[in-house]
This record gives sequence, structure tokens and C-alpha cells, in this order.
Amino acid sequence: MRSNGDDDIAERPSEHDPGQAAPMAKTARNSARHHESADDYAGVVAWLSDRHRVITCKHSIQWILQRRDGERHGRARWAAAGYFLTREALIRASRALCGRIDPAALAALAALPEYFERAGG
Repeated sequence: MRSNGDDDIAERPSEHDPGQAAPMAKTARNSARHHESADDYAGVVAWLSDRHRVITCKHSIQWILQRRDGERHGRARWAAAGYFLTREALIRASRALCGRIDPAALAALAALPEYFERAGG
């Protein structure tokens, strides 16, 4: 520590390179976006209703139909209801599980490619 002129006030040395941004603290908010069960998961394709949604899995190999499955830490938690590689099967299962689907969500599903396009393949 070095003194800044007052003997009772000291400056703490930097814990990271001052030329770079400080490391971001890992919080539930910024890490949850990568968990498929998180309410704020980044890969949501469509919200079918308040209890159902479709996501792209975190490995980008398929679509997952999810249903709301309670709460964790005061936020909705989501669980898989089915895994799909074709748009037709995804829409058929979505209708069977949800009944009525929001028209905008149904349009989003209809706009998906016929087969899931895997990343890098």
C-alpha cells in the first residue's frame, strides 16, 4: 500500500492489469442465460404460452419443447417435454402439449427450417 499524503488513508493496489477491463463477477443473472432450465435462457425460439416454450439446445443440435416446472430462487424453471430434429414433429408435439398456441409463436415455428440445422454441419 502507498500513502496518498494522509497517514490514515491508503490506496489498495490493483488486482488486475489496469489496461484491461476488470473481470466480470459471476452472478446468477449472467450465468443463467446459458442453462436451458433458466427463465432467461438465451436460446429461446418461441414462447408458445405462459407455460410452454421452444428453445435451441445449448449444443445447437436440436430444438427442445419445454414446460414450466416450478421455480428456483424466485424465477421460473423449465424442463424438457420433448426433443426434435424436424419442424413438423415439433409443431405436432407443441399442439398436443399446449392445445392453443399463440399465433405469433406458431408463425415463428412455421418459419423454422424443415430440419434442424446443426452448428458446423
